[in-house]
Amino acid sequence: MFYIKNTIFPNFTPRQKSALLSFLKSFVKKNKNLKKEEITDKFIEEENYYFEINNPRFEFVIDCLSDEEFLKDLRKYIDFVFYELEQKEKMQFLIDKEKEYRKAQRKKANDYKMSKLKPTKKQLIYYEKIAKAHNIKMNDTKDASRLDLRNWIMDIIEPKEPDNEEK
Repeated sequence: MFYIKNTIFPNFTPRQKSALLSFLKSFVKKNKNLKKEEITDKFIEEENYYFEINNPRFEFVIDCLSDEEFLKDLRKYIDFVFYELEQKEKMQFLIDKEKEYRKAQRKKANDYKMSKLKPTKKQLIYYEKIAKAHNIKMNDTKDASRLDLRNWIMDIIEPKEPDNEEK
């Protein structure tokens, strides 16, 4: 990626190049259902349209739209963006797995933290009220942690169904 960004559009300043590449990337993603040639044509058409109404997005590109070197670099970058999209799509299952793993790690860390803290007054009052409402014997809350109370409350609210697997 670094190589491609450094080799294309050599006549533009770094800011111009950055703005153009960023726009092109989002433009390609927005129009990824079109063919690469159609995206190139659509980009040129839109830039000409905005120039005609005196509101160009990239004034520095207007002179280059008919330049063959510019079009070659434009096509090269569009190909690269399509390549990036394909690679990201191929790796999506790994990205999803990583997200699930990170989520489980955050939950585990939060549970560990809660197991070390004393329960809040709100939590204790809520546990008492819910236990009385469901006529359930309360556990001893003297040495309980926030995690214990959370689990006891969840057991009352969403009781686990016993496995009835008698065959």
